[in-house]
Amino acid sequence: MGAVTAVILGLATGPAARALTPPLVLSRQQALELGLGASLSLRSQVLKAEENQALVGLARTRFLPKLDLVALGTFAQVNTDIGFISNLPTIGDLSLNLGADGSALINNTFVNLGLILRMPLLDFGRSPLKQAAQADLQAARAEQEEQQRRARFEILSRYLSAQLSAAQIPVWESSLALSRQLLRDVNAIRREGLAPRIDTYQAEALLQADLQGLAEAQAQHEIALSGLARVLNLAAESRVEPADPLQTDPAWGHSLGESLSKAVEQRPALESLSQLQQAQQANVQLARAGRLPSVGLLVGGGISGNWLNVPNLSATPSVSGSSGSGAGVTLPTVNTSGSASGSFVDWGAAISVRQPIFDGGLSRESIALAQRRAAQAEIALQQAQQAIIQNVETWFATHRAAAAQTAATRAAIVAGERSVQDALLRYRAGLSSLTELLVAQRNLQVARSAEALAIYRWNLSRAGLELETGLVDVPSAGGPAG
Repeated sequence: MGAVTAVILGLATGPAARALTPPLVLSRQQALELGLGASLSLRSQVLKAEENQALVGLARTRFLPKLDLVALGTFAQVNTDIGFISNLPTIGDLSLNLGADGSALINNTFVNLGLILRMPLLDFGRSPLKQAAQADLQAARAEQEEQQRRARFEILSRYLSAQLSAAQIPVWESSLALSRQLLRDVNAIRREGLAPRIDTYQAEALLQADLQGLAEAQAQHEIALSGLARVLNLAAESRVEPADPLQTDPAWGHSLGESLSKAVEQRPALESLSQLQQAQQANVQLARAGRLPSVGLLVGGGISGNWLNVPNLSATPSVSGSSGSGAGVTLPTVNTSGSASGSFVDWGAAISVRQPIFDGGLSRESIALAQRRAAQAEIALQQAQQAIIQNVETWFATHRAAAAQTAATRAAIVAGERSVQDALLRYRAGLSSLTELLVAQRNLQVARSAEALAIYRWNLSRAGLELETGLVDVPSAGGPAG
């Protein structure tokens, strides 16, 4: 039995494996701590900031001296035939010719080892390049702070969605219990001949509608839990459930004017766009520097060695008369060898001056492109400011409306519960039709769902205001009245 159980557990995958895994029950604060520590988007932004830090160092190294070690080695071998003809001085009537036929093998080895120092003396692109890289770094760091806010809001919104979907399930379960009770009452009244057949059909239709609503609520809850698990970067087989029920958070403790001023002051998103605008302006100066001269220094020195080796030099001389009075005489072949070597130290310095004259319009178009990008960055900054203002006003209006909605839905629930009780009593007494009871029950179900949705919108709008303003621990004035 143990082996069979092990096999069954080993084969369990997908939903079965998740069903065997106990859920991870987290409070809102625990979800925030876990999610912020494991956020993939936040980790990606941290790596981007580190990347820009490396780019700043790379920009600095471009204008530092460069020292290179250079080495050169060559080897050449020559195998050649050598011919020599000469006229000796005339002795009386005798004139002789001296000749030689030979060959030589020559090996030449050359080695050079030295150092080359390159140093930019004057480059007008140095300062703009450093400014652009530093501005990109500051923009990445500001974006990292903004991503911290976004990650927090995303975790809160997913947690609130899980709370809302969990709160909708009891609403449908309560409605389903009433529908079943109503169907039993209708059937009992009909058996007494006091209810028409249509009442049974209507009660059955209401029951099936509640079953459909409950199934949809359960599916939405699973989807919300999956979204919460994904934003927490949990494994696929891990399950998570919210420990906190859906309750109203403290009210937002700042006025609209204070919220707007705080949202545009020291906002990381705006700071990031401002730094990007400065980087584009520095790129304009960098593009203009392409038209200006640059001066560089080159210093080099080293030691060289040369080895010349003649391992084989052979010659066969001959002597003959030029007047044909005597035959030529071949002398014995002579074989010799030799070598020579030497070394020397040299150094030198050069100053190079580069002044672009015509580059085919490259500098002009680069300047125009950088100027357009700087203008776009300025517009993007203005658009972001308007979007932030709109978001604050939207969240603030939603938060204010959710207070009234929560109070209204609570009153509607109380009235709906009494209405269902009265309608049920009236129907049992034969004083009203089933339609009146169905309407009362449906209104009660809608009021309960609306209350959960109003609380969700209240909490979500508060989280949205925290996102826009950066204020987390705000003095509260209590939840919505009700």
